[in-house]
Amino acid sequence: MSGPARVLDGARIVVGDTVVRLRGLESVNEDLYCGDGLACGRWAVGKLKARYDGRLLSCFGHFVQDGAEFTAFCLDGRDDLGAAILRSGLGFATLDAPAEYRDASHRAVRLRVGLRAFGGAVSMPGAEVPTPDMKARFGNKSAPALNTL
Repeated sequence: MSGPARVLDGARIVVGDTVVRLRGLESVNEDLYCGDGLACGRWAVGKLKARYDGRLLSCFGHFVQDGAEFTAFCLDGRDDLGAAILRSGLGFATLDAPAEYRDASHRAVRLRVGLRAFGGAVSMPGAEVPTPDMKARFGNKSAPALNTL
């Protein structure tokens, strides 16, 4: 499918009339905070909206969960949208992301770009208990940190 994009958060966009979940990316939403309480999620989603809202994207994927969600890789011209988001440090790669995505995410950490430039832990307010995917990534810790920089 292809059409103009509208960013919902760091892992979901609308293309045409379809909500697309970007494969290989974890959602970065406006409730994300970095370091000493900086609203880095709001900043990151704003950057993504400024960069991609209205852009003509082509997405390749399939419907999952009884056709309720379209999961895809998307292209902005010839550039892989997920890889571009990760290179700019405006997202997080999932554990099952392609190697190119994990490499782009690690590079953003090393270069301290995007969300990594804020320093400190990245967390959701009010997250008292880590989610199962956080436990898988960071072990059974009580802190709500998604990513320690």
